[in-house]
Amino acid sequence: MDDPIVADVHARIRQAFLLGLARQPLATPPSLVPIMNSLGPERAPELALLALAGQRQRFVQVPQPAIEALNDAARRLHEDPRPILPPQARRALARLARSAEKSLGPSIVQIAVRRIGAAGCRVHPFDLPELAHLIRADVESLGLAERAYLAMTTSGDDGDRNQYATSLFYDRITADNWTTFPKAQRRAFVVGMRRDDPAAGRGLVQTVWKTEPAPMRAALLEAIATGLGPDDRPFLTSLATDRADSVKQAAASLLARMPSAEGLAQRLAAAAQCFVRPSKSAVTTLMKSIGLGDGTNLTFALPNATANATQPIREQMFTGLSLDALAEAVGATPDEILGALPAEETQIVILLIDTALQNGDTAMARRIVGARLTSIPVLASHHVIQLADRMRLELEPDAARRLLATPAWVETIRTLAEVTTSSALKDDGRLVFAETLMPCEVMPAFIQTLAPLSPSLSRPARDFADLVLALPARSQS
Repeated sequence: MDDPIVADVHARIRQAFLLGLARQPLATPPSLVPIMNSLGPERAPELALLALAGQRQRFVQVPQPAIEALNDAARRLHEDPRPILPPQARRALARLARSAEKSLGPSIVQIAVRRIGAAGCRVHPFDLPELAHLIRADVESLGLAERAYLAMTTSGDDGDRNQYATSLFYDRITADNWTTFPKAQRRAFVVGMRRDDPAAGRGLVQTVWKTEPAPMRAALLEAIATGLGPDDRPFLTSLATDRADSVKQAAASLLARMPSAEGLAQRLAAAAQCFVRPSKSAVTTLMKSIGLGDGTNLTFALPNATANATQPIREQMFTGLSLDALAEAVGATPDEILGALPAEETQIVILLIDTALQNGDTAMARRIVGARLTSIPVLASHHVIQLADRMRLELEPDAARRLLATPAWVETIRTLAEVTTSSALKDDGRLVFAETLMPCEVMPAFIQTLAPLSPSLSRPARDFADLVLALPARSQS
């Protein structure tokens, strides 16, 4: 239907009536003159114009602004097939993000999101704005919805933004699309390839090497450490002329610990010599007879030349060595090796964990963390935080129960319960990181051990437990 009163004419008529006809006289629009003349002289044109303007305002819709098309990232966010967190778990996650100590928040939330993914769920889209800055660094464990949100919100000057966006078109990473994924996922993919076929993983890295920026090249070199062997030497040697110093240093470090048959045997022998079992003597026999040990406990000591050496010496000696191979070389059990390491030798334990994870042996990683935490006499906060954050997996149920029954854990709870200073009002990380090690079935027992503590001190650990216990049953498998 034709509109006899166009928008600008309607606006003038409306303004005239609002201001008053005495202040702004009303002129009949030319398009309405024939209509006004047909009304006859006895009809006031003002009233007709008022009626027409009112009817137009009632029936003619104001043009709406154009709605932008939904971008691909937003569409993919809603295509994630995983169910959203149950309401109770969602509330627990929100409390956890607020209650965890600020410096520990990213690690704690990242571990929590991993548990959510293992349960087959995803974070609620409305919660992603608050959690994005905490989970961004652990992108390799994120699902489609979380990666889609990061693709929409990552700033334009961030090199990963385009990778977040392009990776959304693929349900899983493969050799054909791996370059479209963020750095952490690309590194993890190469690690997996190197574990199965070192040559194929190295070849994949070499095909893109010259086009990658220095941070990405350094990350890919970290992946080359998995399955490191003599065949990698030519490639690593060629990096001596790389344009980035960080890459040259990383390549030199890999060359220094190249596990050639002779070099690996030498490093394994050197590491084994750090563990000594006391020879039997009258003293050890007496100790055994009075119940002070069996006189054959394994001890650890670095050689004199390296006893006061810096951390890289330990890395060169123990990097890439599996705990089973080390125990066999020493002639001891893996638990004896872990028990012999002094509490301050956390770096060696972490290297053993890294080797287990690189080899895909999560059972060994769990065994190392469980045996370590149950063997040290005092559970300092840095011990629990470093080991739990490195592994980011829960312990086996029996190992978790043994940890809760150790004198070290009992003493930790007693000490925290007795301290009343303001510094003890918040968890220093021991409780909540220990909680991340607990499988679902051990959660209630863990919470019971926190009974003597104040609510503020145990709040992060309780929030993490509430989250895990509210997840679907799949998380318990």
